Amino acid sequence: MRPLTASSAGRRRFATFDQRKIAGKFVRALFAIGRRAILRPMELPVVRQDSHGGGGDDTIRGRGAAATPWSLERAAGGSSGGSAAAVAAGMVPIAHANDGGGSTRIPAACCGLVGLKPSRGRISVGPAGGHSYLATDGVLTRTVAETAALLDVLAGYELGDSTWAPPPGTPYAQAARRPPASLRIGLVLNPPLDDAVLDPECVRGAEQAASLLASLGHHVEEFVAPWSGLDLGQEFTRAFAPGAAMLVRAGGERLGRDPGPEDVEPLTWAIYEHTRDQGTLDYLAAINRLESLGRRLVREFDAFDAIVTPALGSRPLPIGEVHGRGPDPWDHFRRSGLFTPFTAVVNVTGLPAVSLPLYHGGDGLPTGVQLIGRPAGEEQLLELAAQLESALPWTERTPDLQW
Repeated sequence: MRPLTASSAGRRRFATFDQRKIAGKFVRALFAIGRRAILRPMELPVVRQDSHGGGGDDTIRGRGAAATPWSLERAAGGSSGGSAAAVAAGMVPIAHANDGGGSTRIPAACCGLVGLKPSRGRISVGPAGGHSYLATDGVLTRTVAETAALLDVLAGYELGDSTWAPPPGTPYAQAARRPPASLRIGLVLNPPLDDAVLDPECVRGAEQAASLLASLGHHVEEFVAPWSGLDLGQEFTRAFAPGAAMLVRAGGERLGRDPGPEDVEPLTWAIYEHTRDQGTLDYLAAINRLESLGRRLVREFDAFDAIVTPALGSRPLPIGEVHGRGPDPWDHFRRSGLFTPFTAVVNVTGLPAVSLPLYHGGDGLPTGVQLIGRPAGEEQLLELAAQLESALPWTERTPDLQW
C-alpha cells in the first residue's frame, strides 16, 4: 500500500501516521459491508483535505480544490472534502474522515452522503495518538447500514487509551436494522453563531425532516437551544487552533527545521502564529468554558432523545469563496464557521451526530439534515437514521458524472 502523505507543501513526502493498523481496520471494514478489499501500490485515489481542518473548499496550493460531484463549481466541504467527493463519485465505496468541528458531517452534507461523528472516545486514536477533546475519526458512506457496520469495526478500546466511550448493548449493524421506539425529538433552528444567516433551503430541510419524523410516530417540538449570545466562535478558536498548530510544529520537526509560511496554507500559518502568541492560560480557560457549556447543553438536550438541525447554514459554497488565502485568512475562517454554524458545538458536547442526505434543493444540490443523539447513544441514533432512510431513500439519487 502506498503511504498516504500530508497535504501541506512542507510535509508532502511524509506519511501522516503509522497507517498499518488503520489500513487493517479499513480492510476489515470493507469486508464487513460485503466489499472486497484489494490494496495495491498506487491504486488508492489521492484525495484532498485542507491542512487546517476548516469547512471551506479544501483548496491546496498547487493541487486545486475538491468539488462536490453534484456541481464542479461548488466545494465538497471541509475538511474531509476529498474523501467525500471520492465516495459520492463512486471512486471508492467508503472513505476515512475525521471531525474536530464538523469535518465529517460538512462534506457529507455537501456531497449527499452519510457522515457520522461518533461520541467522544468511541473510536480510539491508538496505537500512537492521544486523547482529543474535540476531534474524532469516522467514515463517509452512502448508507446508514454501511456506517453502522463500519462503526462496529472501528469502535472500541485500544490498549493505553486514557478515556473511552462505553460499549454498545448490541452491535451497531443490528441497531440499524431495528425500528426505534417512539421518541421525543427537538427541532432546533436558532444557530449557535449569532452572525449566521440561514439559507431557507437549509431550514426547509430540517423542518421537513421534523415533519417526516412526526409522521413516523415520534413526538416533535421546536426547541430554542441555549447557545445564542455566548461568543462560541472565539472560545472554540482558542481551543481548536492549538491542535492545527501542533501539526505545523510536528511538520517542522520532521523537516529538521523551523516551519515557515511556505510550508503550509496561509490560514494554517495564521493559526500557527496565533497559537504561538496565545497564552497557555487562555487555552485552558477556553477549554474550561467549553466544557462547562457542553455539560449545560447536554443537560438541556436531555429532555429529547434526538435533536434535528440543518446540517449547514447555507448551500455548498462556490469554489473560491472560502479558501483561507488572501490578505485576511482569518476572515475566511470566520466565514467557514458561518457556513457551518451547527456542527462545531456538537464536538464541544461530545455527543454523537450524523448528517443525512434526506433532500435535494431546486439548485440540484443535496440538502443535509443533522441528527444529534444522546450521550454515547449511537445505537438509538442509527436506529432513527435508518428509519428516515427507509422512509425517504436516497441511494438512487446520484450525481450526473457525464461532465
